[in-house]
Amino acid sequence: MMLFVVRHAKAHDRDHHAWPDDSQRPLTKSGARRFATLARTLATRYEPPSIVLASSYERAWHTAKILEAEAGWPAPAPGRPLECDEDASVHEIGRWLRDTVGEAESAAIVGHEPLLSEVVSELMGCHGPGVTMSKGAIAVLNLRDRAALLDPGDSQGGAAELLALVDPRWVAE
Repeated sequence: MMLFVVRHAKAHDRDHHAWPDDSQRPLTKSGARRFATLARTLATRYEPPSIVLASSYERAWHTAKILEAEAGWPAPAPGRPLECDEDASVHEIGRWLRDTVGEAESAAIVGHEPLLSEVVSELMGCHGPGVTMSKGAIAVLNLRDRAALLDPGDSQGGAAELLALVDPRWVAE
């Protein structure tokens, strides 16, 4: 199974006066523009995932909508465990993802840090800091065994192979 792990594109800095509810904090214009370029590039290299699950926080949801518009990905479905105010562990995310995607050949999750870096690192077999996803980064993983989502760190050498880790700063606008 292919798993795309997407951190939301560059958003405005936290500002409780402008956005008292941090879930409403939007992407910056340059963050959205740069991510749209990355999304178009991604579409030339990978088939769209079967399902896209995204945090409903504005910055993550907008990132998922850019992938829909620019890369031809499916419309996102809300993924509450991916939201910032959830305190989900990597193992809880794995169980939720396994139960949610079913037998899909590929899936994508769009969310926030530090959870996404932890998910990617654990799936690759790293315990502790492994991968750090910058804003707008996309990790493409080949998940060897769907059952490994239940306990990603248990697989010898990791449950997934990292095929790509792309940062939007690497793509020309």
